[in-house]
Amino acid sequence: MQTLRLVDQDGYTVPGTVQTNIPDANVDKVRDHLLNDIAPIQAAKWADFGHDARLYRVVPD
Repeated sequence: MQTLRLVDQDGYTVPGTVQTNIPDANVDKVRDHLLNDIAPIQAAKWADFGHDARLYRVVPD
């Protein structure tokens, strides 16, 4: 089981994106969801400050 979180380009955890107790078989699916679905939405909210979804990353805890 793993814990993943989406981190913005400044190193801050995006609120509401900490995913806990992910079975190893689902890690890639959750990572893809965070990067492809959540990161663009979050980056758009902060676009005026230069945020870019391509610079977001998923990190394990």
